[in-house]
Amino acid sequence: MNTRKRTRVIRTIALSLGLFSAAASATNFNYTNLEVGFTSNPSGLAAKARLAFMDGAHFIVNGSSQFEGDWIASGGAGFHAPINGFVDVHGDAQVYSVKFPQDDKHDWGELAYGVNIGVRAWVLPQMEANLQVGQVAFDSDDTRSVVEIGGRFHSTDALSIGASYRANGLYKEQFYLNVRFEL
Repeated sequence: MNTRKRTRVIRTIALSLGLFSAAASATNFNYTNLEVGFTSNPSGLAAKARLAFMDGAHFIVNGSSQFEGDWIASGGAGFHAPINGFVDVHGDAQVYSVKFPQDDKHDWGELAYGVNIGVRAWVLPQMEANLQVGQVAFDSDDTRSVVEIGGRFHSTDALSIGASYRANGLYKEQFYLNVRFEL
């Protein structure tokens, strides 16, 4: 092969790899959003905010309460990455402050840490399915599992509504209905 042809082949390969790697690093979902919702049985309010601060990484803040002298507040950092053109994997590590109803020992809540991992997938052009599992560990040997499965309808690029079932070990099993604003 002559030098000119070899140079052209190398440029073509380099350009192709650059295009494919840029497409591979783009996620399928937005990770900068604000979510507000309510839970049922026990009823309460909840909110979640995510802020992507670089490609593949985000900060996360959660809060929920049944308004019976209780709360779950957490914050931390996480990752997100595409698996293929329709599915993302995401995870986070968070520090929790948990105050259960009827807990008189902890005025400011009990400190815990947790890790979660989940997947989000487009099942239809405007429909998303999601699954998340994890654990929250307290100071003692008390570890609680977190499982959430649900779906989301994206009515516009900026607004979606979701419903999920939570079996999270912190509260009873409950349904969570929410509205998410993409920022």
